[in-house]
Amino acid sequence: MTNSPPGTTCLCVLPIKVELRLGIALYTFFALVSELAQEIASGVFMKQSQVHVMGANAATEDPEKTIVLIDLVPLGASFDNTTTLSVFERFWHKQVIINPTDFGNYDVLYVQYPGLPSSPPSAPGNLNNSLSNGNDQRLHPLAADIGNHRETKSRGIIVIIVLSSVFALILCAGAALVIYFKLRNRHHLTEASLIPEKPADSAIAGSRLESRPISASPSFSSSIVAYKGSAKIFSLVEMDRATQRFDESRIIGEGGFGRVYEGILEDGERVAVKVLKRDDQQGTREFLAEVEMLSRLHHRNLVKLIGICSEEHMRCLVYELVPNGSLEFHLHGSYKDTALLDWDARLKIALGAARGLAYLHEDSSPRVIHRDFKSSNILLEHDFTPKVSDFGLARTAIGEGNEHISTRVMGTFGYVAPEYAMTGHLLVKSDVYSYGVVLLELLTGRKPVDMSRPPGQENLVTWACPFLTNRDGLETLIDASLASSIPLDSIAKVAAIASMCVQPEVDQRPFMGEVVQALKLVCKEGSEFNESTSFSQDLHIQDAEIVSRASLDMDAGPVLSTEQFTASARYDTLDASGSFRRYSSSGPLKVGRTEHNRERGLSTEMEAMPETLY
Repeated sequence: MTNSPPGTTCLCVLPIKVELRLGIALYTFFALVSELAQEIASGVFMKQSQVHVMGANAATEDPEKTIVLIDLVPLGASFDNTTTLSVFERFWHKQVIINPTDFGNYDVLYVQYPGLPSSPPSAPGNLNNSLSNGNDQRLHPLAADIGNHRETKSRGIIVIIVLSSVFALILCAGAALVIYFKLRNRHHLTEASLIPEKPADSAIAGSRLESRPISASPSFSSSIVAYKGSAKIFSLVEMDRATQRFDESRIIGEGGFGRVYEGILEDGERVAVKVLKRDDQQGTREFLAEVEMLSRLHHRNLVKLIGICSEEHMRCLVYELVPNGSLEFHLHGSYKDTALLDWDARLKIALGAARGLAYLHEDSSPRVIHRDFKSSNILLEHDFTPKVSDFGLARTAIGEGNEHISTRVMGTFGYVAPEYAMTGHLLVKSDVYSYGVVLLELLTGRKPVDMSRPPGQENLVTWACPFLTNRDGLETLIDASLASSIPLDSIAKVAAIASMCVQPEVDQRPFMGEVVQALKLVCKEGSEFNESTSFSQDLHIQDAEIVSRASLDMDAGPVLSTEQFTASARYDTLDASGSFRRYSSSGPLKVGRTEHNRERGLSTEMEAMPETLY
């Protein structure tokens, strides 16, 4: 599901999903997003506002080509059959003209919409016949390919079956015995995983996950992992029952990974069931990555993994249900008119999300780079406590997080840091850039990329940065739905943090621990913030000085600059042994004094904020 085009009634609609492979490199494509949307709109006879370019990745088999994900959005709730068939046929038969000079030759990888076949048509005349499964059997979602398929058997096949019946009977008996012993062994392995290991083994297996097959798919069973922790393995029957056989009315989200359903377990617990698309090797890798990451990450601002299911080519993750939707829906979707986010709620979301990222970057072991941090991956409780979700693209950081990882560029348009997009070099500060974009969303209420905006305003970072330096600019930039009584000084300080996070130069961006400390000063938390966390106890910064020059002189012109905001929250101080120790910055901290350990300093002139955030 996605949002309707600008200018239409605000509702959730079902888009036609298209994936293309363009004959140009990813960094070249970034400057041509608007042109591609125009050409596709012209080719399928739609408005440009109906064409949403959702993301792009470098092609795995050829990094000089680009995989582009596109949503075609209906003006109403859904497309009619005629339009759907026309779009399907025009793409597969290359009747959508895309300028080869700009984009090279293109290939269609899929065109998806309920009722359309999964494979390309062999001829235009076969389209109508391929839209039905031939009977009235109810279809499962894309991820659950479970139906019974009748095949027409020729005489030759029947003869072969009759002649080989005795041999087949022997094979079936042997297979039954093999399955019986495998199930028996798996039962013993499950029981054994609940028994503490011997000391000699625990040193090796302490925090890692071991492999064991739990799926009917041979390719997947060789990779799936078994838990040492509390996550449960669910059966397909349990998932069917929890989601009412994956009823479409239960869908609460959809993305590149698959669909998310609301479910109710047998004990009455409400959960979110995230289902992997079938026949998707990239999705399988993302599934395994998310299972591994979430099994060892525990923080109040990260979603909790309850269990997994892997049966009959079905792969899904079962999470706690975060009931208040995503930040994206509150800022840009159906909630923006009915559930407005006030300034205190936005500050609470900004601080909680920063704490979640700081935990990943600085306090988890090993450290983790999220790689797809965005507003749609920040889920909200009813009290607006944020929880960071979707770890399918996450990667383990190297060393202290200041060494880059060379990897294929993945992520979401508008959030990807420039150094990552151009070179494939991934750093923890690539996440910091993405966080800065989210801060700008909270300040402005605008999307990171919005092709319906006037020329020059499509990209949020490019448009917003010049307005972050003076009073008039901030008044232009701030979300009109926010009350005019909000102190501009508070807005200025958050704007300064956002400005530093989206700096094009990596070394000019703060670490997330520094962002947490700066936001805590904006919220005047300090020692008043006493909630407990599951990963840290009695955390004290003995020598930390957090200062900010982000206050705004209302009469003086531009006063905010990159030199005026930094933080010292990497807190590397000597302990009793003479070695350096990094303290947690993702949980509650006591602030004392320390020497500056970075060239840039943060001065303190933060005034009191209402103590209503927690």
